[in-house]
Amino acid sequence: MRVLIVSGDPERIMLVRESLHAWPEAMVCRVAVNRPDAVTQFESHAPHILCWDLSLGEDLPATARGISTLLLGDEGCTLPEERPWGMALPDAYVAGLQHGINREYELRRCLVQLRDAHGSETHSRLLLNRATDGIVVLDGAHNVRFINPAACAMLSVDCEGVVGESFEHPIPEEGNPESYQLDLPDGLRSHLTATSIVSIWEGCEATIIQLQPVLRPSAPPSIPPGMAGPGVAEDRLRTVGRLAAGLAHEVNNPLTFVLANLESLRESHQVIRRFIRTLRVDLSTREAITPQSFEQITADANLQEVLDDAADMLTDCHKGMHRIQDIARSLGTFSRADDAQAEMIDITRIVDDACAMVFNQIRYRARLVKRFEPTPMIAAFPGRIAQALVNLLTNAAEAIDGGAYDKHRIVVSTRVEGDEVVVAVTDTGAGIDEDDRVRIFTPGFTTKAHEGGMGLGLTACIRVAKAHGGRLEVHHLADGGTRFELILPIDTGLPARRPRRESRPVSEAPLQRARILIVDDDAMVLSALRRRLQRRYDTVTVLGGVEALARLAEDPDFDSIVCDLMMPEVDGKSFYDSVKRDHPQLADRIIFMSGGAFTSRLRRFAAAVPNPVLEKPVSREDLESMLAAHRPEHERPSVVPEA
Repeated sequence: MRVLIVSGDPERIMLVRESLHAWPEAMVCRVAVNRPDAVTQFESHAPHILCWDLSLGEDLPATARGISTLLLGDEGCTLPEERPWGMALPDAYVAGLQHGINREYELRRCLVQLRDAHGSETHSRLLLNRATDGIVVLDGAHNVRFINPAACAMLSVDCEGVVGESFEHPIPEEGNPESYQLDLPDGLRSHLTATSIVSIWEGCEATIIQLQPVLRPSAPPSIPPGMAGPGVAEDRLRTVGRLAAGLAHEVNNPLTFVLANLESLRESHQVIRRFIRTLRVDLSTREAITPQSFEQITADANLQEVLDDAADMLTDCHKGMHRIQDIARSLGTFSRADDAQAEMIDITRIVDDACAMVFNQIRYRARLVKRFEPTPMIAAFPGRIAQALVNLLTNAAEAIDGGAYDKHRIVVSTRVEGDEVVVAVTDTGAGIDEDDRVRIFTPGFTTKAHEGGMGLGLTACIRVAKAHGGRLEVHHLADGGTRFELILPIDTGLPARRPRRESRPVSEAPLQRARILIVDDDAMVLSALRRRLQRRYDTVTVLGGVEALARLAEDPDFDSIVCDLMMPEVDGKSFYDSVKRDHPQLADRIIFMSGGAFTSRLRRFAAAVPNPVLEKPVSREDLESMLAAHRPEHERPSVVPEA
């Protein structure tokens, strides 16, 4: 059955294709993105069924005469009210297709609602964690379900230790504030006002308490060391908003062609299945298949072209996912701006991450040029360095008016001068007016107030430079451009956590099939890892840490364990602690995976645990290398010396 989908909306095209995959009869789909393409497809493809997007107009081309038609709207799929040309297929058949497509419409709506709900909840948690007011969420039994860092500081409690415990202070009634008086460790007394509302949290009724300090005129509040004031926080949120919009655009580009290729690969899979089915039928009905008959079957299925296209599409998907991986890595670097522990970092990689984050703001204004020279590893806060570089790159982009891309460049370079590392950002923009040059580093001064600027970006850059024992310099170029230089000493004097020890494989392949337990809270990740490893390993998958501990209680005979760090209820650290207590022989066989440890507790654990921690997405080579390296000593293949 030949189907022609006419739509310029990739989402709508995929929606129709999904519904046709469930149809029992084999479907051959073609796509046209506009009316002229559709007319050409009518002549060459001769479709039995036309799926027409109403956004291209309600009047169908005359060449669609005699073709059974379904109309694709915003809310669902309908039959034409007037069908003067008749329908080539029975009404019941076309109505069945309409029902299948509308089912996909409804499924997509449900998925969007779920995605929006999940996104809203995640967004709410991020905002509450950043709030300067204390926020505590209690369940019906008055146990703490959530508490943000501000509330922990006000109540002098540990965030990790208080979750799940009973709230020890009076719970205010809605609309009737309570006053808390707390004795602090330094001998002072804190006065707090607590208000509450009854709301929904994670699908259950909850009480949300807001804490605010009662300020005394004689003791104005001060900003704790390392914490940003309200203006700095708001300025950073503006930066995050701009970056989020740009990164969404950057992710959507590779995501579009990856999804399109995956849809085409699914169709190629159907072609190959039909080819195999035809081959089996011929084998059962003929005494022998000759090379000539085999070539004819292959040609009829157009198999060689399908296989060639599939190889190209897989290559494109691989490249697209690597682009998305690079973007996710750069965002992960920026999100760690509040880390309290310095690391030994490659400054070039941090610069490259910052460039990736701001590229969407630069690409339409100027050509981005990178000139990286070798630099030594330095002890630094990677998130803070990334934040400073994002500010400098954003300023460089905004100094250039759009519309003259060929005339402008932004050059980002790294070099070593003596005992210092220099990161320079040079733009060919309008430069800084002489009257403004003496004030550009003054907190609050901005030339972009009409665009929401707060004049805190360069102040933040200076603060980051000084935190590393460095400085920020500005150079006004003769042709009107500007060069900012972030100069850091190679020896910053910061105590840095030791770099993680890399494990190396000791053999190419196990002599016998090892038994592996894979633990993750995402069923699709488990399925993908099982498919990847099951040919060489006996693989057992469990969903989440609770199920994993229950499985080990019954059956602890595993050679290796691959475990996600971020999981609900029992996370990677809790799982490791339980295994170390109950199955100590397995503790050093655990390989952790992390898509980003978003709590300080898990970040500290990942930095301290001697086990390897692989960053998601995990490549097969890295995972199998770790599995080979962490097998029990007596099961590793022995090396036989040459005679």
